[in-house]
Amino acid sequence: MVKQRTIDEILGILEPAQKETIQNLRTLIKSTVPETVEIVRQGKIAYKLNGKDFVWISHYQGHVDLEFFMGASLDSDLLKSRGAEKSENVRHITVSNLDKLKPEVVRLLKAATALGFEHCSHSA
Repeated sequence: MVKQRTIDEILGILEPAQKETIQNLRTLIKSTVPETVEIVRQGKIAYKLNGKDFVWISHYQGHVDLEFFMGASLDSDLLKSRGAEKSENVRHITVSNLDKLKPEVVRLLKAATALGFEHCSHSA
């Protein structure tokens, strides 16, 4: 599988529903946490906060996940572990109906932002 190098390349291979979900997630992340920097890493749209990994948008056959790098430190019934994560801290939400999930996703993004800034300030 060829890894996409740009966001347009990633979006170009998606089904319309996935593309719409990802575009809506991108808008939500940027409006909730404008300090994030959007990049592409390993074929995923990723966001960095203060130079550290923050969240990723992953697309799979038929669904989209929002992965929180420090998800184990967040509290939500929506957050799931894959069990085979490279990092035990990573948790994800499968995003099927963003309108329904939006309040919780915004809350989690804000909580993760606070954790991110706290984490960065302690390690600096």
